[in-house]
Amino acid sequence: MEPTSRGSRQGVYPFCGPCTDETIASLAPDTATVNGIGTMFYGAAAPCPRCGSVVKREYFCVLWIPLWPMGRYRIITLSSSLTGSRYVGRRFPKSADNPYGLDRKTAALVAQVEAGQEEAAKSWPEPSPSRLADHPELRGERYQEAEDYWEFDFPDRALPVYEEVLAAHEAVLPADDTATLQLRQRVAEAYLAVGQPVAALALLAQTHAHLDRVLGPTHPDTRRASDDMTNARSQLGPLSRDEAKALAAELAELERTVGPDHPKALRTACALSSALQLNSLVQALKVLQETLDRSERALGTDHPDTRHVREELIRVCEYAEYRGKPDEVRAAVRARERVHGPDAPETLTTMRGLAQLYASSRRRKAKAVELLHDTLERCQRALGPDDPLTADVRRQLEELS
Repeated sequence: MEPTSRGSRQGVYPFCGPCTDETIASLAPDTATVNGIGTMFYGAAAPCPRCGSVVKREYFCVLWIPLWPMGRYRIITLSSSLTGSRYVGRRFPKSADNPYGLDRKTAALVAQVEAGQEEAAKSWPEPSPSRLADHPELRGERYQEAEDYWEFDFPDRALPVYEEVLAAHEAVLPADDTATLQLRQRVAEAYLAVGQPVAALALLAQTHAHLDRVLGPTHPDTRRASDDMTNARSQLGPLSRDEAKALAAELAELERTVGPDHPKALRTACALSSALQLNSLVQALKVLQETLDRSERALGTDHPDTRHVREELIRVCEYAEYRGKPDEVRAAVRARERVHGPDAPETLTTMRGLAQLYASSRRRKAKAVELLHDTLERCQRALGPDDPLTADVRRQLEELS
């Protein structure tokens, strides 16, 4: 399947095709300085007549004097004020073999991962054929009207028409149909164009997950969705708490205006959980569980968007278990019980891990024994007395008793 065309503006929005091709996605760095010490951009070379971007060099400055070059970027300024400028940028590669200028060990690991992805892409299964051919009315006059507005750079007019067309697609096509996903991506880019990066990020996070599963991580549409997410985050702010604050405000407004079960509210809540993970995994798990409840109620348990929320919840549980903090693993146990059931092996394994964390603290030994008793009872009931997990829990309990 070919990537979505953008006519003369083909590329990762808001950059044109040629500017996209010569650069790589990167969060444009914060250029604030303290007492003249920090990073700043200098210059404005090679202005692009198509997208308006210019080439700027980033320098580390001391007393506002540029001393060390840090990199070259194509920059599009979104707004300027006395307190600073908001912009999005794409970085020129450091070199063909090491575009991000990483240290040798990290660059080798990244190259290994990318090589593995490229090899996997060769055997990636072809996506199911789009059902768009069965519904030619979906690409009728209204769709063409939105395309014309977008082509001639009227995103504020294109957006409501695109949203209308997307709703028509989602009414008759699966949420993970390639035609639906490409249209969702276009709507997200329209959100970016009209200055709604929060709505764009929420839609892109969901769309990227589907594209990664359906088309693979190396497909041009998947990569463009990832680049669009980088642009959205550039507009939101340099810190994860800025992103979480903006998403929380957007979610509160959506719950007030369209209700908590609306698809926009559901995907915004899911995106909020991702932003919360750097600061509070417990809160992220709580938000995801609530979102899964609402998504199953509103969309159904087998809807692709519901499956995405469920998979995200499982992924965050795995991350919490990896970090090994008792309060986070305790939250993961509750989430596992919600997703898999109280007697599922995944839940019981997490309970055993939590008991091990309790046992490592003398003050929590009694909690560990109590939890192991509960876990052993569940294991014997669900898995049988001879299961390896049952035997391991029994052994740990004997060691603590």
